[in-house]
Amino acid sequence: MKKSLYLMVISCLFIATSSFGQAAAGIPHGRMVNFIYTESKIFPGTQRQVDIYIPEQIDATKPACLYVQQDGFDPNSGFNLILDTLIAHKEIPVTIGIFIKSGYVNPANPKTIGRPNRGFEYDGVGNNYVRFLTEEIIPYVKAKYKLNLSDSGNDHCIAGASSGGISAFNTAWQRPDVFSRVYCNSGSFVSFRGGNEYPTLVRKTEPKPIRFYMTAGTYDMENCAGDWTLINQEMDKALKFSGYDYQFHLLNGGHVTGYREHFAAAMRYLWKGWPEPVKAETGAPRVNDIILPGEGWQLVKSGFSQVYGPACNKNGEVFFANPADDKIYRIGNDGKLSVFAANTGHCNSLSFGADGGLYAASKSAGKIMRYTDNGKATLYAQNIKAGYILARPNGGLYATTAATTGEPSKVWLIKDGKKTVVDAGLKAASGIAMAPDQWLLAVADRDSHWVYSYTIADDGKLQNKERLFWLSVQDWDDDSGAESVCYDKEGHVYAATRSGVQVCTHDGPLQVILPSPGERITGMCFGGKDMDMLFAFCGDKIYQRKLKTHAVGAFTPWMSMTPGKL
Repeated sequence: MKKSLYLMVISCLFIATSSFGQAAAGIPHGRMVNFIYTESKIFPGTQRQVDIYIPEQIDATKPACLYVQQDGFDPNSGFNLILDTLIAHKEIPVTIGIFIKSGYVNPANPKTIGRPNRGFEYDGVGNNYVRFLTEEIIPYVKAKYKLNLSDSGNDHCIAGASSGGISAFNTAWQRPDVFSRVYCNSGSFVSFRGGNEYPTLVRKTEPKPIRFYMTAGTYDMENCAGDWTLINQEMDKALKFSGYDYQFHLLNGGHVTGYREHFAAAMRYLWKGWPEPVKAETGAPRVNDIILPGEGWQLVKSGFSQVYGPACNKNGEVFFANPADDKIYRIGNDGKLSVFAANTGHCNSLSFGADGGLYAASKSAGKIMRYTDNGKATLYAQNIKAGYILARPNGGLYATTAATTGEPSKVWLIKDGKKTVVDAGLKAASGIAMAPDQWLLAVADRDSHWVYSYTIADDGKLQNKERLFWLSVQDWDDDSGAESVCYDKEGHVYAATRSGVQVCTHDGPLQVILPSPGERITGMCFGGKDMDMLFAFCGDKIYQRKLKTHAVGAFTPWMSMTPGKL
């Protein structure tokens, strides 16, 4: 963990930037140009002024770095002159600045007010604003002024104050591959549009390669949404807890105090060591219980049209269905891909039984087949459109089916040729997993933020239903979208959700979020020869990463669980 800094400034803070606000002699000065942008599709109907700082040292043959600032450019701030000096003294790289005002929709009747877009654009913790930058503003600026801008997030810095501050933080958080350096002054991490969740998300999420410079005032803003002084101190503690490379300064003053005065110091800190990349740091304790240093997601295979319903056998080989080409594939422990079975009825979910058989469910065919090691199939059950299945250690299967007109989503027990509904009422029952001690069953509800827990009776029926496992839902989603669910030997519950792999402790609380390596994760399972490789199925791609934890399945002997850590 790199050393973090917490400074309480009691008296007036003097930083050696006073001369930066004036046109210092003997250094090159960049030029400022601006335009009105009205072409946004992401924020339709808005217009805004955008100011561009282009340094004198720009070289069309070399990609320049990028600085983005919310709330536009104030000619009295002297930010351009500070950039002039920092670039001339080689304290930061040659950097182009984009200063963007928030959008505004003019009223249809000039006698009334328009619709300000600042709160929607800046305070939302979704991905709209970073998409606006990457898909609209940055390409527009590059084309309009024929600028050679670096595409690397390591070469990009973003800043803002108040709502512009949380916008800068959120932009990098959503896309650290686009922005890796953040200056946030009096950030609005309050209950406007979910920003109050950030202190918790920072603690639970696998560390991201971002460096932060944060400031707030000792008597900062306070209103119905929260207390800026307190929430920014919570952010300070959360960043420290999760091992980030950052500085936090609590300044003697009110809202947005010290924004200009700390600008040069922030830039020096954020750009220190460039062009060495900003690295993800050590992480929080519970995150480190699961991940291994240096073992991130790695692409295994790509090019599939669909990948669903993965499962591993007792040897750690991973099998998955590709309904589009009607095949089941195997990934061996040597990493080689092979076709296990064809003409599978467009199956969508797999599970290995204690007997070594591979069970494959097909919603389209309404059947569940059992495959032997050589790929020979026999009918196991029919007239059930199972979305997910799970083989039981003592024989039989659990299955989930979607809600249909007049019928709720259901959980089924299939055993000895008989299909029994063992629960109903979930909005969209999806993935299923059994605890290592084999008396608890977890069932995800895709259309909510819950994974349900049941106790398993001797006859396999389910009892004592609870909404035990709470999942995080992203700002732009209405539900977690939980698909596959699995337990590890250590008793954690893993859920593949829209925001990545979420890991809950045995008694319910969400402790860890591993961001998705690509598109939404639609399938997940453990595998590998040591059963410690987590596989994630995202769109047409398959990823894997080695963890400290290990898989369980119907083939795993009963084992006792121990209480988890807070």
